[in-house]
Amino acid sequence: MTTYLSEELAAMILAYGRELAEKQANGSVKDAVITVPSYYNQERRRMLIDAAELAGLNVVQLVHENTAAALMYGIDRMDSEKDLHVLIYNMGGRDTEVSVVRYSAVSDPKNKTFEYVEVMGEGYDATLGGKEFDHVLVRIMADHFNSLKERQGKPDIRKNDRAMKRLYKEAIGIKDILSANKLVNIKVPELADYVTLAFELTRDTFEAECEHLFARVKNPIDLALKEAGLTASDIDQVEILGGGIRVPKVQAILKEAMGDKELNVHLNGDEAMSFGSAFIAANSTSIFKVRKVFLT
Repeated sequence: MTTYLSEELAAMILAYGRELAEKQANGSVKDAVITVPSYYNQERRRMLIDAAELAGLNVVQLVHENTAAALMYGIDRMDSEKDLHVLIYNMGGRDTEVSVVRYSAVSDPKNKTFEYVEVMGEGYDATLGGKEFDHVLVRIMADHFNSLKERQGKPDIRKNDRAMKRLYKEAIGIKDILSANKLVNIKVPELADYVTLAFELTRDTFEAECEHLFARVKNPIDLALKEAGLTASDIDQVEILGGGIRVPKVQAILKEAMGDKELNVHLNGDEAMSFGSAFIAANSTSIFKVRKVFLT
């Protein structure tokens, strides 16, 4: 068995990303701006920089994921009449991050006007993400399978690694179906010992099992607003991104927390961070000429 350090594993991923970028650019890539979760401590950030060096990359800057997305949102804006306050709620697969961002206009000595992006506050829950909802679904399916009469006296299905992998794969599709429907028919043929798992699951039952997760959805918002010195009524727009926000109850909680403001989806959760980081990288060199945007 081969053992790798965290830096080595991260370096392999970064090296592969560099290879793809070089093929796309038809040239060499030496510098990079890398996004990190806002809750990363200095040890984790240092590890990522070391990994980048192993991959042959010079880290120009580390930037928070939501900050990169916020910059992407602000590139084509020009809020010259009044400041715009936007709350960005990002629930990904593993964590949830929230940022309160102010967009405004500033002028230089030549009286040219530029967009100014200021991240005023951040909040996060490092363990609340879409995977947590998958765990709930897998637990429901495992408990149901264990309760079948054909399984009486047999080991807990959770001890079967192959079966559990199948359940986690099924959970992803089931979660998507329950996001659009109130009922899903679950069927996993011959999950173990030639016994098939088949039953109906309602969205109400699923949501009841997720109450402990829903209770945590609003907390990062409160943290970000407190740090920004604002209230929900001060927010002009709410932007949501990430796979976790597809859960209808999560969206309902967000709407209630933000005073029934519309939940906008102007940002692509898969691309916004990358494009924002690329824009920061382009602004860090004289090789590219890009639109000037100020970021704090």
